[in-house]
Amino acid sequence: MTNLHKPLIFVLLAFALLTLEQSPPASAAGVDQAMRDSLTHFFAKGIKHQGATAELAEVIRWPATSGSVNWRLPNFSRHPSRLSIVAEQQRGGQLQRWYVPVRLHWWTQAMVAKTDMPPRSLIQAKQLTRKRIDVAGITGTWWQQPTGLAGARTTRPIHAGQALLSSYITRPSLLRNGDHITLITRIGGVRVTATGKVLKNADVGDRVRVQNLRSKDVLQAVIIDGRSARVEAGGV
Repeated sequence: MTNLHKPLIFVLLAFALLTLEQSPPASAAGVDQAMRDSLTHFFAKGIKHQGATAELAEVIRWPATSGSVNWRLPNFSRHPSRLSIVAEQQRGGQLQRWYVPVRLHWWTQAMVAKTDMPPRSLIQAKQLTRKRIDVAGITGTWWQQPTGLAGARTTRPIHAGQALLSSYITRPSLLRNGDHITLITRIGGVRVTATGKVLKNADVGDRVRVQNLRSKDVLQAVIIDGRSARVEAGGV
């Protein structure tokens, strides 16, 4: 090969690589109806995750195949607005697999503000309404009933129609360190109670250390409500 031909070969190779990089992905126009129908049926079954239901917004790139495909979701956390779902199909006696990027909506019912609420506002039930919202891409949790927001305050401005998320509010602890409660356990099928106190701030469902005021024993308990806790071990 002469030195004269080498630059030409490099130019042709570079052009070929550029053409490959710019080749468009399989578009919706080139997808047959059977593949579309299989994906529609997959989401029509109702894909639910942590209190929200998925709805397909867009297929970013279809797999390079045709016909009906089996679809499934990968492992994921929260409610991503974009993820790659798994497509599988038997071709020539072998299982072929593709990871197909899609955009999703995640619909749920949540408590939203009826009016604008400034920071440090005490949240009241009359200020809230229940609405269907899209939580795709949202971090934090939301509430489906106003009772869970009793006594909470906003930490930032909340606009009318905006969902109240855990990252937007602060709530006082139901019980504070030293508060007296009724300790409950069962011994031989008999319900036994005693007076105790919590040794740290706690809310319903929290597992905390409590002290039996009579015996001075320190025990583990689960908070039932603002007045009682269930002793896990050791009795009362």
